[in-house]
Amino acid sequence: MVYYLFPKDMWGLGISNKEFIIIIFTLLMIFEAVRLGTGRLFFGLRNYEKKQLSAYAWAAIAITIAFLFFPPIFVICAVVGMGWTDPLIGELRKHWKEAYPVLPIVVYFLIIMGCLQLFSGIPLLVQLFLASLTTVIAILVEYPRLNYVDDDFLMLIIPLIVLTGVYECLIFTGLA
Repeated sequence: MVYYLFPKDMWGLGISNKEFIIIIFTLLMIFEAVRLGTGRLFFGLRNYEKKQLSAYAWAAIAITIAFLFFPPIFVICAVVGMGWTDPLIGELRKHWKEAYPVLPIVVYFLIIMGCLQLFSGIPLLVQLFLASLTTVIAILVEYPRLNYVDDDFLMLIIPLIVLTGVYECLIFTGLA
């Protein structure tokens, strides 16, 4: 999230922050292509990632799309929410199954509400509505095991689409 603190031309080389994000993304995808081509697994990767895009590559795709196309406040919500909740869900599934999905729902909701409270001027009732809706959607898209799309991508992009779309509709209708 430090990305949002940098000036528009942080490098003094005529490279904007968005161009910098695209450069970093391109380098990461080249690295991922080499990794896939050689069939290597690095620390933290799972066996099935040997022949498909890794979770970090999916997250990089989602974060790049987020930074380029979505409002910063909603990006902060989605990234922080996914960053804490996704690993929590993984640990709960291994060690404390009874706490799933209640604990992740509470944690994600509190994160979204906290981010909206700290960084937005959105009215409280709208915040509660957006946080509730986004929480349900984020936890639902994390649940299924999909072969070709990682939940790190889905837990960022789907909530962003919902947050942005619903909020824009609320503004359009005069409810926000």
